[in-house]
Amino acid sequence: MSPSTSPRFFKEREVARHCSKDSCWVLLGTRVYDVTSFLRMHPGGEALILRRSGNDVSREMEGPPHRHSENARRWMEQYYIGELDRDGSTDEAQVGFDQRHIP
Repeated sequence: MSPSTSPRFFKEREVARHCSKDSCWVLLGTRVYDVTSFLRMHPGGEALILRRSGNDVSREMEGPPHRHSENARRWMEQYYIGELDRDGSTDEAQVGFDQRHIP
């Protein structure tokens, strides 16, 4: 996402739905990342990310047992896709049609 582009906003339930090898999203605080294409490249193996998919990985990024480097954090930015909508004020049309049909 370019710096001049407004971020997309996602509900927690939308992020949580992306928890497979075919579509793997994670949160880092309120930032949403689509790490699907990174799974096979993760030095610790894709299973580590898949177990945490759809959730906040802040604790895992900080460690223990392994604190991720600043380089790893910079690398992650290429997978940034938007922000978590914590206050619930985002218009559903802004985040996508399919969300309106989730119970």
